[in-house]
Amino acid sequence: MIRDFETNELIYDSVGQFIVDMGGQQTQHCKLIPFHLLFPNFTTHFKQFNFESTNYPLAVFLGKNESFALVNIQNEKVRELKTSWDPREFSGFTSTQTSDKFYLFTLIKLDQKQQQVLEQFIKPQNWKEIYKNIKTKYIESRFNFKQDTSFTLVNNLVSNDGYDSNFLKNPKNETNLAFSLINKLISLQDMIDTEKYMSRECRSSFSTIIDRHYDEICLFQNQLKDELSTLISHTANNYENAYVDLDFNSIPPPPLNTHALDLSETENNNEKDDNHDSEKTTSFLESTTYLILFIIISLGLLYGVFWLVSNYAFAKFTFFAILCIIVLSVWARK
Repeated sequence: MIRDFETNELIYDSVGQFIVDMGGQQTQHCKLIPFHLLFPNFTTHFKQFNFESTNYPLAVFLGKNESFALVNIQNEKVRELKTSWDPREFSGFTSTQTSDKFYLFTLIKLDQKQQQVLEQFIKPQNWKEIYKNIKTKYIESRFNFKQDTSFTLVNNLVSNDGYDSNFLKNPKNETNLAFSLINKLISLQDMIDTEKYMSRECRSSFSTIIDRHYDEICLFQNQLKDELSTLISHTANNYENAYVDLDFNSIPPPPLNTHALDLSETENNNEKDDNHDSEKTTSFLESTTYLILFIIISLGLLYGVFWLVSNYAFAKFTFFAILCIIVLSVWARK
C-alpha cells in the first residue's frame, strides 16, 4: 500500500496500478540508491508514520520534470497501550500492526540537491575498480576470520527465500562481476554473524579475537551492510556493464593477507606470555611463602631446644647425647 506523505490518504493498493500510473506520469527510469545517501538527516518519526531507519536500497522514479522516492514505512502511528478493565485482557490492547504488517510506502518528491546526489550516484561504474576496492577493504580484511578469499563468478542472482527465483529470466553466458560480489559479501556477512553467535556459545575457534575486538567487528559489520546496500543499488542500476570475460581470473591474485593470521598469532602469543608471566608470579609467591614458613618453623624449633636446655638438666643431657650419636654415625660412615 502507498499512502500520501502529507495526508495519509491511500493512493495505491496494487502494484500493477502503481506501475501503470507511473508510466502515465511519464516516468522514464527507476533507479536504486542507498537511503542514507539520499536522506542523510531524515527524521524517522512523523505525524502519521514511523519510517524504516536502516540504509536499505531506495527506489527512485525519475520523470521528465520531477522524481519521487518510494520510502518504506515501518508502520503507521499506533495508539498507546491502553489497559483494560476486563481481567481476561489484563495486559491491555496493542496495535495489530505489531503482528500483522502490510508493506507500507509513501512517495516523497526529491528537491534539487537530492536530484544532484542521485544523478551523481547513477553514473556508469568501473566494476573492476569496485571489485578491487571491495576485495581490499572487506574480502582481505582481518575480520574475514577464515581468510576465505575465493571468488566464484556467476551469471545470475538466485533468491534463497524459498522460491528459488532468478533475477534474470534469460541470463547471458558471460559471468557478471556485480552478481558475484553480492554473493561474496552476503556469505562474508553470514560467516561473521555465525562466528559471533558461536563465540557466545563458546564454540568458535576465533572467540579470543572476537572478544578482544568486538566493537571493531560490529563497526566493520555496519560498514559491510552499507557497502552491500551500495553494491545492490549499483547492480540494479548498472549491472549490464558488469559482465567480464573468462580471463578475468588472470588478474594477479593479491599476496597472502596475513593480517588475520598475524592477529591470531599475536593473540596466542599474548596469551602464552600472560600465562607464562602468571606462572612466574605464582611460582615466586609460592617459593617466598615456603621460605618464610621454613624460617619461622626452624626458629621456633631452635628456640624450643634452647629453652629446654636452659631450664632442664635432663633435656640438656638428652640433647648432647643425641648430638654425639649423630656425630659418631657420620664419622662411622666415613
